[in-house]
Amino acid sequence: MSLGGYSGSDPQTREAIKYAISKEIVLVASAGNSGDKAAPVEYPAAYPGVVAVAAVDERGQVWEKSTFGPETTISAPGVGIYHASAKSTSGYTVGNGTSDAAAYTSAVIALVRSKYPNLSAGQVINRMIKSASPPADGSAVPNAHYGYGVVDPAKALEPNPGVDGGPKENPLLGRGESQGAPASGDPTDDASAVPPVDVPVAGAEGNPGITYTLLGAGGLGVLVVAGVVVGLLVRSRRRAAAAAAYPPPPAYPYPGAQPPPQQAPPYQ
Repeated sequence: MSLGGYSGSDPQTREAIKYAISKEIVLVASAGNSGDKAAPVEYPAAYPGVVAVAAVDERGQVWEKSTFGPETTISAPGVGIYHASAKSTSGYTVGNGTSDAAAYTSAVIALVRSKYPNLSAGQVINRMIKSASPPADGSAVPNAHYGYGVVDPAKALEPNPGVDGGPKENPLLGRGESQGAPASGDPTDDASAVPPVDVPVAGAEGNPGITYTLLGAGGLGVLVVAGVVVGLLVRSRRRAAAAAAYPPPPAYPYPGAQPPPQQAPPYQ
């Protein structure tokens, strides 16, 4: 899902996301293109259970405009990406953005699900998290800029019995929302009501500042999601002006966060 907005208050969109996750769909979304400390990770990436993707350049360094926060799950190439574009006379262009990074991540997940069709959505996400390459800057993971590291297609596809035999639940369901889940009479709408499993995502930075960004159209190739989710997200963005102020993000790190094994930096 290469789109985003600051409001996660629409109950129908939230229910649509929960429904897709309940049907073993791996949802992938771009974190945002603001790069501003005052701008939190955007929705739908910020919903519990959704893989929130940041962008890195060809050296594996985090892209300066990549939105960051405690929801960041993984990072992927998103700078200088050659892709289709309706704005170019040739039909192609080179662009930057977390939209491209989300598309790249979606492609890796599609490969994993193709090679290992019996894995649950949660096991696929765990496989991607635990096979990620460490950040090129040597920073410890998980963190708010890289998540659990840079997605590594080859490592993600290698046999990994330890991960494949682990919990089937989505490990991101226990992740809190830095913008704060809306108040509701239904306790299932509160991310904190869902117990964390296996690998809760951590983050170090974030701020409840309000922003609204429509991500670049360059991100194609998103993981298949029910059309109703996209339609509801569009309506959710229109309601952004009515969003309430949000509480501060949760403390870093989340209890029980386990970094992936150290590997060689990417792009060598």
